[in-house]
Amino acid sequence: MIRIAICEDEPILLKQLTGQVKTILDKHSVLYNTKAYTNGAALLSRESFDILLLDIAMNPINGLELARKLRERGDESKIIFITGHQQYAIDAYDVQAFHYLVKPVDMNKLEAVLLQLCSSLKDEYKHAIAIRQGTSVIRVPFEQILYLEVINRKIYLHKKEESFPFYGKLDELEPALPDTFFRCHRSYIVNFDHVQHYKKEEIWLDNEHAVPLSRRRYQAFGLAFMYYLKKRGDVF
Repeated sequence: MIRIAICEDEPILLKQLTGQVKTILDKHSVLYNTKAYTNGAALLSRESFDILLLDIAMNPINGLELARKLRERGDESKIIFITGHQQYAIDAYDVQAFHYLVKPVDMNKLEAVLLQLCSSLKDEYKHAIAIRQGTSVIRVPFEQILYLEVINRKIYLHKKEESFPFYGKLDELEPALPDTFFRCHRSYIVNFDHVQHYKKEEIWLDNEHAVPLSRRRYQAFGLAFMYYLKKRGDVF
């Protein structure tokens, strides 16, 4: 399900744009959910979306300012600016906008941009884990994850320089992970991509951090890690 927010302070234009988006996605059988906003401040108080279609010339907060505020809080939504003022194009890319469409919106151009974005998002979903952080949803690519750890009923996703806590259970998360991940302990899942070496009770990762390896999983870990290395061509 792709979540889309459309923000335009002119109700007639908002209805028209929302209708165009729905027509395009229905035509291509894309699963989606849309929310319409006439006020950028209202959008700031909501959870993040996958795609944002933002008018720039809005009040009391314009689209560019809204985008900056969203980026500052860590929102990674794909942004499409829609406006009648071409001079804003350079500013649009300062906030990592995906595209910039000029009013009146050409249906064919909007269709091409939306389909490209939807295809890109589907590919991201297959290679990343999505976690909720406050009002935002953060997608972390699998290859960036060193290990997952359970502490006080929360899962902590560890990258090299930062960690993200979120609610969940390893038993439910484990089946969705690729085979580069291994449950080395009841409270830990490690990513083989970041394993440097191991012994009977510990696994060292490439950030020099060690995680526990349970004795009953030691043999299975060794076999799985050797298979991983052979698959990569590191051993013969």
